[in-house]
Amino acid sequence: MTVTLVNCRVTLQTLHQVITSALPALALASSGLVLITDHVQAQSTTSSRPFAQNATTQNAALLADYVNFTGAQLIANGNVEVYYDDIRLSAERITYDRDTGSLNIDGPIYLSQNGGDTVVLASAAELSSDLRNGILTSARLVIDQQFQLAAASMERIDGRYTRLAKTVSSTCKICEGSSVPLWQIRASEVIHDSEARQLYFTDAQFRLWDVPIFFLPRLRLPDPTLERATGFLVPVFQNNSTIGTGIQIPYFITLGDHRDLTVSPFLATQARSLDLRYRQSYQNGTLEINGALGTDDTDNGLRGYIFANGLWDVGNDLQFGIDLRATSDISYLQDYDVYDGDRLSSRMWLERYGSDTALDAQLIHIRTLRDSEVDIEDTLPFLLGDASYKHVFSPQNLGGTAWVELSAFGSYRTSDTDVDGMDVLRTSAEAGWKNSVIWGPGIRVDGMVSTVVDAYSIWQNSNYEDQVGRITPGAQVRLSYPLERTTRTGAHQVIEPIVQLSWSQSYGGDVPDSDSILTEFDAGNFLALSQFSGSDRRGVGARGAVGVKFSHQGQELSYGVTLGRILSSESDSDYTDASGLSGMSSDLLIDAFAQLNNTLNLSSRALLDNDLSVNKWETRLDLLRKRYSLGLVHSYVQADEDEDRDTDLAEVSMDSTVKLNDRWTATADYRYDFDEAQTTSTGIEFEYANECASVTLGVSRDYEDSDATDLTTSYSLSVGFGAFGTQSSSSQGTCGF
Repeated sequence: MTVTLVNCRVTLQTLHQVITSALPALALASSGLVLITDHVQAQSTTSSRPFAQNATTQNAALLADYVNFTGAQLIANGNVEVYYDDIRLSAERITYDRDTGSLNIDGPIYLSQNGGDTVVLASAAELSSDLRNGILTSARLVIDQQFQLAAASMERIDGRYTRLAKTVSSTCKICEGSSVPLWQIRASEVIHDSEARQLYFTDAQFRLWDVPIFFLPRLRLPDPTLERATGFLVPVFQNNSTIGTGIQIPYFITLGDHRDLTVSPFLATQARSLDLRYRQSYQNGTLEINGALGTDDTDNGLRGYIFANGLWDVGNDLQFGIDLRATSDISYLQDYDVYDGDRLSSRMWLERYGSDTALDAQLIHIRTLRDSEVDIEDTLPFLLGDASYKHVFSPQNLGGTAWVELSAFGSYRTSDTDVDGMDVLRTSAEAGWKNSVIWGPGIRVDGMVSTVVDAYSIWQNSNYEDQVGRITPGAQVRLSYPLERTTRTGAHQVIEPIVQLSWSQSYGGDVPDSDSILTEFDAGNFLALSQFSGSDRRGVGARGAVGVKFSHQGQELSYGVTLGRILSSESDSDYTDASGLSGMSSDLLIDAFAQLNNTLNLSSRALLDNDLSVNKWETRLDLLRKRYSLGLVHSYVQADEDEDRDTDLAEVSMDSTVKLNDRWTATADYRYDFDEAQTTSTGIEFEYANECASVTLGVSRDYEDSDATDLTTSYSLSVGFGAFGTQSSSSQGTCGF
């Protein structure tokens, strides 16, 4: 008896029961009845049928335009789809043999597993009924829509392994006019382990433009769906005028789910080193350690560095962090392009911030990398420490906001010389209150009072007493008259004239200035009680401030400007000339900004003296577009011996990124010193990236020449291949360069 079902959807378990039991109800199908059955559990005890064996544990279904029953065979034709657990199979025709339990499939065949991460395309196949074993011919394996493997034949084993014979694999698209991809790996056999997500090649031959480059008897690669796997990373070629030409080959080692180690030997014509990176993720934090050790043709012997960064949540909302840095010599970090700062600082900290409390403690070690300061390094602060605790509350009777703060600061120098080797410890307690009210026609009145008590212990400085106590009361009142309006375009504008009077005076002994030498005068501290950057200096006498603020906030354009000047009853010699605050009248502060559609950001701050000549000026422009970005910074500050600057400082720096087309990107940076009338550093980098390959070529030059560092030119080249580089699965096929 032959039964035909039209537009059929039926579970394979049910089909097995139909074939073995020959239910009389199927006779109705011959009159054109559509049979649709739900998933059921077969109760058959026949152990030789895969459908029956797995029916109680697997969900399977078949969809087809036509299904014929011939007693011994089930034949499905037209838009055939089979669903079996996480496997989906589509084909033009499937024949199920009842006696052998196998499926003969005519293509084109599409077989996917794991939600489409792994796809098999073939012209014909013979598979077991659970789709876990069998052979496919003229097959292609596609992993994560990136890596393709074409084979004369393919064998599925236990649903986990896929064996491909006579294989060509690549992530490249074969372009018009070419019969081969840019790069490919040919192998006599490839085995894909879908559970371990690994590819094992036998007799692998790597080719560029179909030209053999190298041969490996055995090769293992992670498939593109695996984010972490032990193995080699993309090598980097470098050329440096100091250390010569070399190559760095990173090897990544997984140490469980939460740790890894990267070992990167670097071999150059004039240097040999070993770079290490260790990373670990904890339940409450992370740790990363980077370092290197090696020798080169310089006279500095064994050289290296180590950087460690970590952050942990230690309970009770406390965060503990470390940022530790050390190097063998001051030029190593520049020679090997590790760090370009002029001072190397290490820091450990503990902090907690809440709605009404703040706790912050840190310990800092500083090492200078400036050649001019090497000879006096013992007289610079070697170790700094500070801690503070602040509690804010609202007094019920007074209103407003009150606070209390406890703090401590200490500095240590390695020198034992009097004055130059001074060590200091300061402890402080502060209490204050502030409030704000609206008076009369809309005038805002802000008031504040505070008192600070300091206790100093001073060593190795005969100019000061060993123990010094000091108390600094202060008061401040500010009047402002904010006027606002809404423009016809819907923009919100505010103009606010400001007048402020403040007073503070320190009573007690004199103390050295350790933390308030360098002071920046800007819109952030214009209305502060004191403009000093630290606590050793807290302002002297009565001071006044006058200014105006204007802001425009629109949907597309926002801009604003602050103008201000501080007037003092007496000159404070603790302010340097370059700070703009020395004398009885400060420089005129101009602080402006503009923002357009989040694509253009401009900020500029300048200090002008009484004749409107510029004493300090800094401007930054950031231009962000879809295909390019540009950052420009111009800085100027006048010479000041108190700030260890003998000449004016004027420089401009630029960094930019340009997307030349969909695949080519160029980045460049540049720095020019107007005082020296020369370029200080330049760099340019080109990157090509598509689904097939990624190539990065960079050139940089540092023009600084001193006893500790030399003029340095560096070249770098990095090459990645498709799914084993940095491209995502969304990459579209492209042709060549």
